[in-house]
Amino acid sequence: MRLRHLRLRAIAANGVYGADVPFDIGLTVLWADNTKGKSTCMQGMLYALGLERMLSPRREIPLPHAMTSYLNTDENERIEVLESSVALELENGEGQVITVNRAVKASTDTRLVTVDFGPALTDGSKPLRRQNFFVLDPGAAQREAGFHHFLESFLGWQLPNVRRYDAPETKLYLETVFPLFWVEQKFGWSAVPAAIPTYMRIREVQKRAVEFILDLDVYKLEMQRERLAERLASNAKDWSATRDELERFVLRNGGRIAALSEKPLADPDSLARAHVQIAEGSEWTALATMLSKYRALAATLASAAIPDVEGQSAEVSEKLQQLIQRADELNAQRISIHNLQQLKIADMQSLQRRIETLQDDLAKNLDVQKLQRYSGIATTLAPDRCPTCEQALADTLLSQEAISAVMPIADNIEYIRSQKKMFEDILKREEVEGVARNNHLTAKSRELAEHYAQIRLLRAELVAPGSNPSAAAIEERVRAEAKVLELERLQSVFDDTIERLRSLQSAYRVLLEERERIPDDKLSTNDRAKLESLTQLLQDQAADFQFSTFSPRELSISEDSYRPEKEGFEIGFETSASDAIRLKWAYQLSLLELAKVKQTNHPGLLVFDEPRQQSSSKVSFEGLLKRASQAKRHNQQVIFSTSEDQETLRQITGKIECSQVIFSGYLLQKLD
Repeated sequence: MRLRHLRLRAIAANGVYGADVPFDIGLTVLWADNTKGKSTCMQGMLYALGLERMLSPRREIPLPHAMTSYLNTDENERIEVLESSVALELENGEGQVITVNRAVKASTDTRLVTVDFGPALTDGSKPLRRQNFFVLDPGAAQREAGFHHFLESFLGWQLPNVRRYDAPETKLYLETVFPLFWVEQKFGWSAVPAAIPTYMRIREVQKRAVEFILDLDVYKLEMQRERLAERLASNAKDWSATRDELERFVLRNGGRIAALSEKPLADPDSLARAHVQIAEGSEWTALATMLSKYRALAATLASAAIPDVEGQSAEVSEKLQQLIQRADELNAQRISIHNLQQLKIADMQSLQRRIETLQDDLAKNLDVQKLQRYSGIATTLAPDRCPTCEQALADTLLSQEAISAVMPIADNIEYIRSQKKMFEDILKREEVEGVARNNHLTAKSRELAEHYAQIRLLRAELVAPGSNPSAAAIEERVRAEAKVLELERLQSVFDDTIERLRSLQSAYRVLLEERERIPDDKLSTNDRAKLESLTQLLQDQAADFQFSTFSPRELSISEDSYRPEKEGFEIGFETSASDAIRLKWAYQLSLLELAKVKQTNHPGLLVFDEPRQQSSSKVSFEGLLKRASQAKRHNQQVIFSTSEDQETLRQITGKIECSQVIFSGYLLQKLD
């Protein structure tokens, strides 16, 4: 992005006041005395671009009274401002030029931005297409009618979606990126690398902004990892829900699932081993075996003729006795399992209470250890003293000699932890066994209900007329066929579920392959090369600007925060105020110069409002201007506004290639 021309206009009762400020490629030095309108010029450009929220979350106009209420003249007159506006002409990397117009004080809403597609300020000879946009309102960065959405596209950027604290994702707004190359006077010099607004609640907003400007792969890789982790978690959740649904269905039908993992596995054979087992007596039989057995039984019964009651009486009596005996056995087994389950439930509750007690003891012991560490006194526990209040303990049933060897606090903590871990393992094992007992109990109850139904039928048949067809034989045939249908339905549901799980398994395998393709290192090779180049530029410029708190060669760029650091520690209060400003110069100018040698998203523009803060030395300021003047060689633009002593400034600018814009009086002058 290149700024070409700024126009400020203020309409008063006695005429029109204004200023036109041209900007060239390379270094442009804008000079005006303090309170004469220099900041009006710099903030006017921010306002034209709709970036006032870069300065404050409030929607107030950042321009001073000269553009909002009244202006002063060189003759010490005070003139009321009736209307005012600002226009900024800028050019992108493709050579396209637009002119942005925005009202400051007018009857129209200040949220309206009008764009002329062409150089309306430097060449007004042609009629230009005009389009209106809006700023500040929700959607200004996302919707087509939003000015920041248009400006992002005009600059050739594609701002990433980033995480928020109070919402899943949002766009990385322009207000968070511009501070890396646009340093305003009031707050811009307060932080390195930049005073980036945090009220937008973007997580690690400073890192995200630097990563975008440097075009680092790290955030892309991080987002890939996060989204992949979310997809893996969703896959595991779907797998678990599908398996639980199948398990409930099988349990209602008197069976259980065997060899089916609770978590997705990439091995395709893992699903082939899964099967359903049906309770048969005290044993569990595979569903396929049980289905074959009942199919054979149903076929045999269907091929035999149905006998009458008189011919079946002896067999019915014998079968009735067998069923009664088997029902008694099943009932005894069911009661035994139920009683055992109740005892185990009581045991698990006791284990849970024991674990809670150990957890409380562990917390208390950790507190004692912490207090000892904080006080610097490694107290030795004595058998005749309370470890908490140091009160003397009198003899009771045991002599003090019997407990003379007291376990140290650290050993006590480890002992409690080991006890807690042991009981937790026991509880987990008991819970697994409890689920198996519940399944067995359900199967026994189901089988017992079937036996009671057969007993009632056989007793009714013994008192039926002898010439009647045997109801027991008919019922046995019907029951066998119903059992086949029931088992086939169970097998069908199981097969369908396995197919759904196989689909999830295929997706899981693809996700694992994607995870393997993502490099393990947080930074890519290209990222490291960029940070190394940025470190070298930072060191060179810090030396040029007379950074003296320590050797500039000790400076480096953190791979975690991208801030300047020394020996792995971020640079804080150990630097002087003037050295902090020099470091700020070096960092932001390094970001600009890095774009000469590496592919970045830097717009090739750097704006400093009053760069000589905290009385940095003339030598340092001269080094800054000399370094900045090299921007023209690479078609970059640097704009400095300053109120430096004119004679001092003239001595510096006379030695370098730069453009100067000098305002001897107030910035806004009456126009003919």
